[in-house]
Amino acid sequence: MASPYIAGAHALYMQAKNAKPHGDEIRRVFKNTATISSNHGSKTKASAAKQGAGLINVLSAIMTTTSIFPDHIDLLDSKHFKKSVKISIKNHGKHTETYTLSHTAADALNSYNANNTFPLGTPVIEADYATVSFSINKVKIPAGKTVKIALKFKEPKKGKASEFPIYSGYIIATPNTKSGIPVHVPYTGLKGDVSKVPMQDTAQGFPDLMSQKDWQVSAIPANTTFDLTDPENAETLPVVVSRLGSHTPDFTIRVFDSRKKFVGFLFSSDIGRAFGWAGRVNNQSFHGKLMFSRWTWQGQVITAADPTLAPVTVPSGTYKIVVASQKKLTKGAYPADYEVFDMGNISIKTAPKPAEEE
Repeated sequence: MASPYIAGAHALYMQAKNAKPHGDEIRRVFKNTATISSNHGSKTKASAAKQGAGLINVLSAIMTTTSIFPDHIDLLDSKHFKKSVKISIKNHGKHTETYTLSHTAADALNSYNANNTFPLGTPVIEADYATVSFSINKVKIPAGKTVKIALKFKEPKKGKASEFPIYSGYIIATPNTKSGIPVHVPYTGLKGDVSKVPMQDTAQGFPDLMSQKDWQVSAIPANTTFDLTDPENAETLPVVVSRLGSHTPDFTIRVFDSRKKFVGFLFSSDIGRAFGWAGRVNNQSFHGKLMFSRWTWQGQVITAADPTLAPVTVPSGTYKIVVASQKKLTKGAYPADYEVFDMGNISIKTAPKPAEEE
């Protein structure tokens, strides 16, 4: 007699051969049937933000006769909270199956538990649990049929919105048949307004406009004019130092002239153009030193937010430097949708343009 595992594997192979499932369908099967894990010594499940749908369980993926989708649910933040969601359960088996719907909450993760402006390296685990109600708790699904079920979520009562805890859990459909494989969908949400999550690590004094020499940064002395007439040999350069604690859809360093007219986005020979998506900075170096980004300036700008444009050198003069990071889930209107920092004025001397370029 053939092993049921081998038979199941053969059935999956024949299904793949005949139906030619797409990659997203295969991924969904692995997600639906993954093993949901707990942290060591914990009775609750580890956050879905940490483990996703769980650890792949190949045997369950082979043996299942059920799928549930979507394969994940994003409830967004409190301001954009999706309290009503529909899921679909499909019975791929040969017989009618009854499923019981349940909810398992997971650990909440808090990276801003002291209202810090840079997330903790190791988040604090909290018992901030959402609640879920189902339009029906048990459902009978004929072979080959799909049923939709409405879910209503409520945010956790615990957890401070000002600290942006990420809560999560799992929606589980369990077949009544003894040998049936449960399937599940993970969900995540953030309590609070994500657009208020701090971008720059202001607690450590970032961002800042400083002077750099031999990769050492220091405060700019009063009445300093940076001589950039020979950028390759310049001993001292102005530098913007920044430390993003959270990713931003658009990190910019804007340059304005003495008449407050925008002349372009700062261009750094080290990092490049200062606009576009940017990820958070690492917490600390391998040696435990604070990490930050250095945008050295040699007097060049990109005149518009167009990555195809080449940098141009601005004339000698005094310029205002403004660092701005777009807040999450905003439309990107400047300056309303940005966290804005005025770095003050800086005076530079640049080489005059050749006569044929003027």
